[in-house]
Order: sequence, then structure tokens, then C-alpha cells
Amino acid sequence: MFTHHTISSDLVRDLDAQLNRLGAVAAVWHTETPALVAIGRGFPYPVQLRHPTLSTFVEAEMIAARLNALQGIGDRHRIAILQSMIDAGGHGYGSFVGEC
Repeated sequence: MFTHHTISSDLVRDLDAQLNRLGAVAAVWHTETPALVAIGRGFPYPVQLRHPTLSTFVEAEMIAARLNALQGIGDRHRIAILQSMIDAGGHGYGSFVGEC
């Protein structure tokens, strides 16, 4: 059964501000616990965003999709950015640099 999650407008506003400062879009970090990261063309690594602990990967994906929709970014664009990071010699999802 799917549990409905309410995404706080304050959280979205805070994360959107972090992404705008970095000139980046959101992606989900898939490790032991879900986390949101900033990715962008020219980034050698994803940058971890500051946010409260997320309960599920579904919640993280929903937040990332909402953030990216604010910027008019879809999955194809996000995947293209990840590919450009890998092609540029970055490590994509292999590691990240600190927090935003």
C-alpha cells in the first residue's frame, strides 16, 4: 500500500534556494538512507543538499521531481546532466562533496 506524503512548502522553498545558489538541479542519492543532491553541468561531483532526514526513497524522488519541475527540468535533462558529469571525468553518483 502506498502511503501519501505531504511535502512541506517550506522545505521545497529552502531546497529550491540551495539549488538556485548552485545553479543546479536535484537528484536523489541512493545509499543506505535517501538524500537529495545538487547536480549540474561542470560539477565534478554531486553536492549534498541540507534537509531533514527523509523517510523513503519515494519521498526523496517526489521532492526532487517537484524541485526540478519548478525549473522546467524533466528526467531526460537530469539524466543528460549526470551523463555530462561522468563524461567530464566526474564520478556521478560515486561520491559527493560536502554539503551545500
